[in-house]
Amino acid sequence: MAFDYGSIDLGLKNPFKLEGKVTALRGLIESIAGVSLLVIAAGSVKEDATAGWILMIFGMLILALGIRSLSSGIYATLKYFVGRNHPTSLAYNFSKSESSTAQEEKKEVAYSAQSLEEMLVGRKNSTFKEPNGFLSRLLHSLIPKLLFLPYPIRNIAQRLFGSWVSTLVALIAYALVAFVSLSGFTGEAGELAFPIYSAILMFYVLFSWRSSGKPISRNAEKNIEALGTGALAKIISLSFILPIVIGLSMSWLMQEQHISKVQIDNWLEQLPSLHAGLYLVAIIVLAILSCALVFVMIKARLNSVTPTAEVSELRENWQESVHPEEIFINLDNLVMANRRYKEVPNRVYRELDPKLQEQIEGKGGFKGEMIQEIQPKLHPMDLGKSFSLTRLLALLSGNLLYIVALTFTVLLAYSLINIYHYVDAANISTIEQAFNNQHIIQFSELLMTSFHFLLIGILIKAFAQLLINSAHLFFAEMQFESLLVYFKCEGTFTESKISTGTGIHDSTSSVNTLVRSSITPWIIVSRVISTTFAATGMKNLEHPRHIMEMHKDEGQLQAIKNDLIAFLKDRESIASITSERDLGNASQIHQLNQQTRAMPTQQAITDEEAAFYLRKKENLSDKPKA
Repeated sequence: MAFDYGSIDLGLKNPFKLEGKVTALRGLIESIAGVSLLVIAAGSVKEDATAGWILMIFGMLILALGIRSLSSGIYATLKYFVGRNHPTSLAYNFSKSESSTAQEEKKEVAYSAQSLEEMLVGRKNSTFKEPNGFLSRLLHSLIPKLLFLPYPIRNIAQRLFGSWVSTLVALIAYALVAFVSLSGFTGEAGELAFPIYSAILMFYVLFSWRSSGKPISRNAEKNIEALGTGALAKIISLSFILPIVIGLSMSWLMQEQHISKVQIDNWLEQLPSLHAGLYLVAIIVLAILSCALVFVMIKARLNSVTPTAEVSELRENWQESVHPEEIFINLDNLVMANRRYKEVPNRVYRELDPKLQEQIEGKGGFKGEMIQEIQPKLHPMDLGKSFSLTRLLALLSGNLLYIVALTFTVLLAYSLINIYHYVDAANISTIEQAFNNQHIIQFSELLMTSFHFLLIGILIKAFAQLLINSAHLFFAEMQFESLLVYFKCEGTFTESKISTGTGIHDSTSSVNTLVRSSITPWIIVSRVISTTFAATGMKNLEHPRHIMEMHKDEGQLQAIKNDLIAFLKDRESIASITSERDLGNASQIHQLNQQTRAMPTQQAITDEEAAFYLRKKENLSDKPKA
């Protein structure tokens, strides 16, 4: 959406300044760490080229991530360029003054004109879609008010719930596998394969939570993600299939290679442990702490939910002497235009296109309708001090966890150098040499140390990402308040003529065609609260805006009615002269007419007297003589 500058400020400020400052600080620390590794690499590359190159690769990687975090953080603190066309319209905007903007935002609108009409007339809110999938329905049954939250918040709640369900089901499946394997039902191979089950469980739970921490995609603003039982079915199926497959595979391998269980146990005892149980405990502890912070924010948002779907309505019948088209012209150009917010043109979701159906003898019918929204204004969200503190704590905790993950990344680089030094000192050239009886213990310990650093870094970064993305989601939500008006008018009209000034002595006359209309308006007004999720960059507020609340507004409805009636009552049906010069000309014509009527009047009196004398004389001559 293009930036349309206007001298009147709409009051939309950047909501990401605090988040940007914290992110920029983290990026600065990461950049310093990356530069430090590069400096160390430059100093050691002459003495130890391989170690220098390892440090250089890690330094460049960390520096790149740091610069990205630093730039995105600084970018988030910059001025928020918001024009007079923000935020996105609810439906396609047919306003002629916003035609170019309407074309740019048409892919981001959340409704159509028809759906808005259905919402207003039907007193319903189609924003609240039913959950999709068994687990989603279960979550919404446990927390019914979750249905009335914006889509991204519902999606992140579903993700966390799905991760917890997957974790619990995986632990139950793990317990079943442990019972089957350790009880001897799968033989010796089952006992040997049990550490493999533990590792698989740990990796599954880890990557399940890692996927929950991924950013909510912008497509999730338009719909609700499905959360069914497919993942659970996979877990349950694997809990039965894996022991059989792994047990049979190991039994076949032991038979083919003629290896006994004692030999395998002796070989495994030399290898360092993965400590899958400790990782599971760490994952569950971090998940509990992270979800507690997210739950506090969701609960605060739930407490502010008022899913009202009410409108103010007017249905009357008026009998007025007015042409039907003038009703619609006055409504569009005066009544609605006078309600603009800071002189921003109203959003027109259904154009006013009155249709006249003329019939014979000056009779006919008319109809027309329109849907307009007054420019939305920012509706501040006050979710309480605890919400703000929790959001800040989630943001800071996530960034601190990123720094901790950075530390383990640096340790991983040095552990790889240790592996190289050992391989170089022991003259190991093949994998067989690395895992022979002479080197297996030390080499495997070095490998496991590097693997632990890598795994811990992935684990910590997963929950850091979860906390940061959750905090960002609640920083991004912005609410707007606007007036949504639906106007529908139908009726009939008849034409008649009225004449004035047709007397014998009138000097001017006026003949007017009078249109008598029977008007049946249907006006629906609702003050809506809508929400959108802002972003940084060029498309800061160019995202779908959804209606969360619909409230009555009897005051605006009565004001619209009064404006319409005042216009109808104040109209003139008879044409008159309003120009001073025209009034002077008419006065001169009137005086001239009076003068021309004065001369024939005197002559008529003289003629009448003469005629009376002659009639009297004739009557006297007709009398008989005595």
